Parts: sequence; structure tokens; C-alpha cells
Amino acid sequence: MSISHLNFCGVFEMLVMFFQTCGVMCLCLHRLTPHGSSWSGLGRFGLILALFGLGISGALCGRHDSEFALFAGGTMTLLLIGMTIGNSNTGAVYPMRPLVEPEAA
Repeated sequence: MSISHLNFCGVFEMLVMFFQTCGVMCLCLHRLTPHGSSWSGLGRFGLILALFGLGISGALCGRHDSEFALFAGGTMTLLLIGMTIGNSNTGAVYPMRPLVEPEAA
């Protein structure tokens, strides 16, 4: 196969599918592992890379009038919602305080 017959639109669509798959896997890795662990950090880093990749490959698909640009935008929206939804202080551990103060002797 010669490089002159390479379908760039198809390559960009494959990149969108690749970054969608990687983004969902990294989101699951980030959300399902304990906060502060190295796996959680790796999932967050991979998720951010997948978002950048989806943005770039979706923009390139849009230049070729491909519908995969819409899929990339929708996936980016869902990944951002999945990354930000939830408890705001999952890593913080607060000790339980007694409800009644001890009386002075």
C-alpha cells in the first residue's frame, strides 16, 4: 500500500476510538483505586492525556467533515463529568469528634 492512498480521515477516526477507549479505562482506574495511590495518579494522568488526544483528533476529524468529531466531543464531556463528579474530599480523613464536651473537674 502506497502512502499516497492513505486515508487520513480513517486514521483520525481510529485515533478518536483509541483515545475514547483509553480515556474510559483511565477513568475507571482513577475512580476505582484508592485516592492517593500510584494507580490513581496514573489513571488521572492517562485521563488528561486522553482528553488532549480526543480534542486534537476530534478537531482533525472536523476538518475532514467526519461525524467522529461529534463523538469525540461527547466523550470528552462525559469523561470530564466522570472526573469531577463525586465527593470533593475523598482523600481527607476527619477524626470523629464527640458530640458532648467533657465536663471540667
